[in-house]
Amino acid sequence: MKKLYFLFFSLILTLFSFGQTTVFQESFETGNSGTASINCNDGFGDFFTRTDGTDISSSYQVSGGDGSFFFAAQDVDATECGAGNDVQFLLFDDIDISTFSNLTLAVLIAEDAPSDGNFDWDGGDLFYIEVDYDNSGTFTKILQFATTATSGFNVSTPSQDTNLDGLGDGLELTPTFTEFTSSLGTGSLIDVRLVVDGLGAGDEDVAFDNIRIIEDYIAIPTLTLTDAPASGGVLTTTPEAANDATIDFTTSNFTVAVPPGGDGYIKWEVKDAGNNIVDSGDIFTTDGTETAVNGLVAGNTYSLFAQLVDPSGVPIVPAVEYTLTVIIPSYTVVTDIADLRADVTTNGDGGYYEITGNVLVTHTDGFNNRHWVQDNNIAGILITEDGSESGISPYSVGDNVSGLKGGTEIVNGVLRFLPTADSGVVTSFGNPVVPQVVTIPQLNSNIDDYESELIELSSVTFVDGNGSATFSTGTNYNVTDGANTIVKRTDFFGADYIGAIIPSSELLSLVAITGEFNGTAQIYVRSMSDITLSNDEFNQTSFSLYPNPTNTGLVNISTSTNEVMNVQVFDVLGKKVKQLIVANNSINVSELNAGVYFVKITQNNASATKKLIIN
Repeated sequence: MKKLYFLFFSLILTLFSFGQTTVFQESFETGNSGTASINCNDGFGDFFTRTDGTDISSSYQVSGGDGSFFFAAQDVDATECGAGNDVQFLLFDDIDISTFSNLTLAVLIAEDAPSDGNFDWDGGDLFYIEVDYDNSGTFTKILQFATTATSGFNVSTPSQDTNLDGLGDGLELTPTFTEFTSSLGTGSLIDVRLVVDGLGAGDEDVAFDNIRIIEDYIAIPTLTLTDAPASGGVLTTTPEAANDATIDFTTSNFTVAVPPGGDGYIKWEVKDAGNNIVDSGDIFTTDGTETAVNGLVAGNTYSLFAQLVDPSGVPIVPAVEYTLTVIIPSYTVVTDIADLRADVTTNGDGGYYEITGNVLVTHTDGFNNRHWVQDNNIAGILITEDGSESGISPYSVGDNVSGLKGGTEIVNGVLRFLPTADSGVVTSFGNPVVPQVVTIPQLNSNIDDYESELIELSSVTFVDGNGSATFSTGTNYNVTDGANTIVKRTDFFGADYIGAIIPSSELLSLVAITGEFNGTAQIYVRSMSDITLSNDEFNQTSFSLYPNPTNTGLVNISTSTNEVMNVQVFDVLGKKVKQLIVANNSINVSELNAGVYFVKITQNNASATKKLIIN
C-alpha cells in the first residue's frame, strides 16, 4: 500500500514538473556561471558579488531566496568596486535556446530595507535585465526596476517599471525575494545581462537569485501569512496573542475557494513544543478574513504549519507550504514602576510587564498619546503608543491608574512603556501632583534615578533669556544655577509658552518632567504655570501675596502701583480655576479647595507668577 501511495504521487510530481522544461538556471549555490564587470566586496557595505550574507554587512538582510547564496550589489562605485563607476553588470553568454519556442525568463529579486528610515534609491537609479539574440550586438530591455521619479534623493522604494520608461509603476521590491518573469523570443543563442545603473551611494542596493530560462513556464503557487515573517521565520508576539491570535493568508497563482470551486484551499495546524496539535482548521478564502487560533498560552512556543491542498484535500505537488515558529512571552507581574525598572536593569529591555499597583499621571501629551506616570516611590516612566501593539484610553493629570500592561524598550536612553492592552483602571482622580525638589547636579549625575519624574528646580536662570528671545518648538535651552547647567527642551509643541519671551532673570521655581538623550539629562516644562518668576523679572511692578499661606478666604496683592491687575489662578495640574480683573488689591479664594496654586498677575503689560498655599 505504501509503495502504491508513493508511486501515485511520483506520477503527479512527474506530470507537474515536466510540464515545463528548465533550459538554463543559475542559483549561485555552487558558483557563478556568469561574467561580472567587476567582483568587489569590502566585507561591509560596498559590494558586487555572489554571497550568502556572511561576508557582507550583517545589517544587510534579504530572505526567501533559492538556497543560501545569491548575488547582491550595493554602493557599486566605491573604491573597492572601481571608484566613480556606478554601472556594473553580470552577463550570461551564449545560452543555447535553438530547440525551444515558448520561453520565459524568471528571476528572484529583492531589496534590503532602508537602514535610516529613508528610501534607499535616488531618482534615476535603475536595475534592468536585457537580452541579445544570436550575438546581434543589440541588447533589448525586458525587465526594469526604478523609482517614481527620475531625479532627487531618497525618492521611493524601487518598483517594477512595467513600460520601461524609467519610472517605477508596478510591484515594489521588498527584503523578501519575489519572482518576476518576462517572455522571451526565439533564436539559436541568447545573452542575458543584468545591469545595475546608479546604485552608487550609501545603502542603494539590489539582490537577485535563481535566474532561469524555462520552456512552457508554469507559475508556481505561493502561500504567505499576512503581517508575518517569510516561511521558516520566527515571530515573537506580545502576551496578548494568547487571547487574540488570528491568521490570514494570501496566495498567488492559486485560487482559494470552497470545494469544488477554485484550485483548492489552505489546511493549517498549530503544535506546541511537545508536538501536540493545539488548534487546526481549513481556510476557504483569502479576502482578508481573520481566522482565530485558540488554545494558546502565554509563556510558550508554538509552530504553525500551513499548506495548499487541492479541492479533495490532497496537498498539491510540488508542495507549497508555510511554517512559522511563534514565541508568546508572558507578563512579569510587578507592584510598581520601581520594581519594573529594577527588572529591566537586571534583564534588559524588551520584556512585558503588568503593573498591579497605582501609578500617578503627572503629564499627558497628544503626540502618540504620551503619558508620564510615577509611583509612590517616585519612580517614573513614559507611556507611549509609538510602536505599541495597543492604544490606551486617555487619562488625566492627577489620575491614579492600576493594572497597566505593556512592553518595554529603551530609545535614546529613555525607558518607554508600550501598551499591549487597554487594561488600566482609574482608581481615583484629582490627586495632587507635587514635584520633588532636586538640584541640577543631582539630575546630571543620576539622571536614570529621576527619569520621567516630575521635579522642581529653585533659583535657576535661562541662559538664553535676554528680554527678547522667545521659546521655539523642538529646541534646547540651557538652564543654570550659576555653576551648573541642564538642558530644557521644548518637547511639548502645544505648550502655552511656545512663542513667549524667555524669562531673563532668576526663577523662584521651575517645574518639569525629566528625561535624557543618550545619557545627557534633559527637562521638559509642561506649561507656563511651571515657570515661577522672581520679583526682579519686573522691577517696575514688584508685588507680593499675603497672607500666604492663607485660611481666611481672601488674599491681598501688594504692588508698587495702583493700576488694575489681570489675575489668573492655576491649580497644580495647570488648570485655570479663576480669572478676574482686580482694582482693590484683594481677591476672594474662598471657593477654592485647600492646596497649592499658582497666581499669575499681569499689570502694565508685565507679568509674574507666585505660588499660593491655601490651608
